[in-house]
Amino acid sequence: MKVQNYCQSDNLKSCILCYPVNFKIIDKSSEYYNKVNYDLLYSQYNNFINSMSKNNINLYFIDINKNATQQVFTQDIGFIIDDIMFVSKMRNEDRKIETENFMNFIKGNNIKYYAMKNNIEGGDVIKYQDVIFVGMSSRTTIQAVNELQEALISMGNKAKVIPINFDNSKIHLDCVFNTLDKGSAVISPYVYDKKIIEKYINNLYEISKRDADDLGTNYVYLGNKKLLSSNKSVTEMLKEKGYEVEFIEYSEIMKSEGSLGCSCMFSLRK
Repeated sequence: MKVQNYCQSDNLKSCILCYPVNFKIIDKSSEYYNKVNYDLLYSQYNNFINSMSKNNINLYFIDINKNATQQVFTQDIGFIIDDIMFVSKMRNEDRKIETENFMNFIKGNNIKYYAMKNNIEGGDVIKYQDVIFVGMSSRTTIQAVNELQEALISMGNKAKVIPINFDNSKIHLDCVFNTLDKGSAVISPYVYDKKIIEKYINNLYEISKRDADDLGTNYVYLGNKKLLSSNKSVTEMLKEKGYEVEFIEYSEIMKSEGSLGCSCMFSLRK
């Protein structure tokens, strides 16, 4: 299986997913604890993967782990830089088991990989040409940023790893910032290092904190100014900017603080 990701603005060709058959809200502090409408969840998820297929995206599914309640969020368990799969080191105990099935998938498909030793999750990693933005979340450490940079240097890769600070009440960087086509991105006030990002991407569409809370940046960019979004305000805003946006209702899975972007690992972009 070929993997490639030079820039998240390139055309999306394939994704890695996992069907949410064991999805649960296990956080007892959540207002949605044990409150999931599974008929609606499966309908929404099927609409999502049907939209991906309709856009000629090849879909690869990881084997299901019956004990992994958040396995639908495949974006977090790894990330691809150029042609190397980096396997995340998950911080939360309930998600560490997800990497077992993922490693089986990697080895079964003969994918070149590097397993991270320090805590980092794929939702914090955005590859943009020769720059890699890494969100300093509660699940990703500066030690992982340094490890990633050193690993790339040892591979002869000249990409620059740049830590980005943001409000850690949000889980991952892609919940507050995300790229579009080359030279453009969507950003929220939760990002503290906007000026750093502007050095590399000068056209930033800023959304409100309210829309960021509704995961407005957690869309799937397909390429050629097309994307899938679960946020109505962001959908309309980007349509006005000339993008072709398909709105997908995703309310049930969003109860666990992840949306469309969290639900697929971008495995091949050209």
